[in-house]
Order: sequence, then C-alpha cells, then structure tokens
Amino acid sequence: MSRFKDKFAIISGGASGMGAATAKRFVEEGGSVVTLDLNEELGIKVAEDIGDSCEFFKADVSKAEDWDRLEKHLGERFTKITSVVNAAGISEPATVEDETVEHWDRVHAINGTSVFLGCQFAVKAMKDGEGTIVNFASSLATRPKPFVIAYNYSKAGVLVLTRTVALHCAEMGYKIRCNAVQPGAINTPMMQRYVQAAENSEQQLSEFAASHPMNRVGEPEEVVNAVLFLSSEDSAFTTGDSISVDGGVIAI
Repeated sequence: MSRFKDKFAIISGGASGMGAATAKRFVEEGGSVVTLDLNEELGIKVAEDIGDSCEFFKADVSKAEDWDRLEKHLGERFTKITSVVNAAGISEPATVEDETVEHWDRVHAINGTSVFLGCQFAVKAMKDGEGTIVNFASSLATRPKPFVIAYNYSKAGVLVLTRTVALHCAEMGYKIRCNAVQPGAINTPMMQRYVQAAENSEQQLSEFAASHPMNRVGEPEEVVNAVLFLSSEDSAFTTGDSISVDGGVIAI
C-alpha cells in the first residue's frame, strides 16, 4: 500500500497505544514518521520494531521548548512535514470534589497545551505547502462521565481548538486541514490501567463494554483507520470536523 508514499508525519504519544499504532500503519502505507514521547526506552523500541522509516525523538510535548528542539533537529525536513498527529494524552480519575489544581493543570498540559503546540508547529511547517493535522479528542468531550472531570474538559477543548485551527487555515488560504477523532473506550494501555486497578477487573471491562451501544470496547486499529483517513487525500474536502469511533456512544 502506498497511500502515504513521500509523506512525512510527526506523531506525539508514539511510544504506546494509538500513537504507536498510527505510526506503524503510516509506515506500512509508504510514509515516514518521527514519533514523540517522554518514554525514551519504549519509544526507541517501538521505532526499532517499525523499522528504518520510523525515528523516535524524546520530547515533553506540553513544553514549547521541546517543539523548538524538534524543529532544529529536523533541519530541512521541517518543511517536508505533511501530517501532524497529536495523540499524546492521559486519563486519570478525579471528580469535581476530589480534583486538585495540580492534577487539573497536569491533565490540561498534556491533553490540551500539547495539542495547541502541535497545531502551532504544524501550521508553521506546512503553511507554504500543504498537509493535515489530526487531534485526539474523545467521546467524553460530548458525553462526559463524572469521574474524569479534567479529562472531559480537556478533550472538549481539543474539539474547539480543532475547529478554530481549521477555520484559521482556511481563512489564510493555507492548504492545511485540521480534524479530530473521538474514540470511545479503546483496548490500549490507558484503558487497561483502569481495568487492572479495579477490584474486579472482569466486571470493570464488562462495564466499559456495556457503556457502548455496540456492547464492546474498541480496538486501536479501528481508531487508526479514522486517523489515516483524515491524514490522507481520501478526506480532501473535510476540515474542522471530528469522527467518532466509539461504538455509538455519541448517538445516545
């Protein structure tokens, strides 16, 4: 498959989960990738497993200086970027009563600020050419659960940010499309942490499945399919939008 032949993507959160799965598929379909993550050991392993067309770069994507370091590291490749996928994120439980300012700020730095910085980086890199931005939101951005208040709020912000960036690029005449995906509960290490932390893991997994009308959790590849659609010319007339990959949650 060569849908991404001669295409070059930057993917945050690329050491695990859907970021790693996206990097793998992008390369399989002919592209090259630089993945970003703080987990250097796992990031390097994932990149080596994917092959020569995948490079790992250690970065805290919530820090502007790390995006600046990446730009300098890329050199002439910076203007060759054709896609930026902002997949980095965390989900940790806290309600309105037990949330702390410190935790709130941490969630928003990773889930919100990193996406803003990734979009800013992408526009700078691609505005004289063309390209795509795909941001990871969540079904909880529009169908929130009370036990993850900071996560809900941060992911709702990603949707507004996505639309704002898309409209800016269109208004400026940049050939950059910006869209989002809204996954439901997906079988990734992030979801497995919730399952393993529960008193009854099987019951927790069943509850995750039952919260979706299709009565199951999703698989990473099902989200990756949507990400790659939005990253490719298959979605050439789509911008400022989001695709739900949530087993029907948003339809409830």
